[in-house]
Amino acid sequence: MTRVKICGLTREEDVDLVVEAGADAVGFVSGFEESPRNVSIEKARDLIRRVPPFVDAVLVTRAELVEQNAEKIGRVGPSVIQLYGRVPNSIALKEKLKVKLILPHLMDGNGGGAGSTAGYDALLVDTYAKGVAGGTGRVSDWDGCRKLRDVVAPLPFILSGGLKPENVAEAISRVNPYAVDVSSGVEAAPGVKDPSKVRAFIATARSHRVA
Repeated sequence: MTRVKICGLTREEDVDLVVEAGADAVGFVSGFEESPRNVSIEKARDLIRRVPPFVDAVLVTRAELVEQNAEKIGRVGPSVIQLYGRVPNSIALKEKLKVKLILPHLMDGNGGGAGSTAGYDALLVDTYAKGVAGGTGRVSDWDGCRKLRDVVAPLPFILSGGLKPENVAEAISRVNPYAVDVSSGVEAAPGVKDPSKVRAFIATARSHRVA
């Protein structure tokens, strides 16, 4: 069964919504002031406290912020960190913070690989856009994603980029990812989730089986 991460949560009621709808993981963006889904680290901590056991709380942030504020990040309490930028020793960071690490990779259409994935627990692909770290809302090159998935296997492969209830079944068929990740595709407005879209996305991803 394909797992589902709903990202870019900014409100307590949306955390409750996506958990009730059956998400496996919920994501909170902090350290990207340019994003309409960015929350302070203190707000991320408060939202993460609403996440029940057996649902992963993913902090989406920058490597330099984690390195500079490791103790503060630890108090936030994520179970996973989606880390933009490289750290000198990912294994030591994981042991210090007691978290798993997701390595983001932007697909730019040029066939470039993800580089070293040593020390990471999953690879997440998104769509490249100049000057943007991720969360573009643009559909990824699914054929290229499938090839990259095969290259990094057995490392869990998370597909994001322009996903929504209407196309997630095709995306799963084409790529066969470990998990799918959505943010803008289930929103009523930036940072505000749409209950019907959230439920439709999760139900479709859950019910779809790869041939």
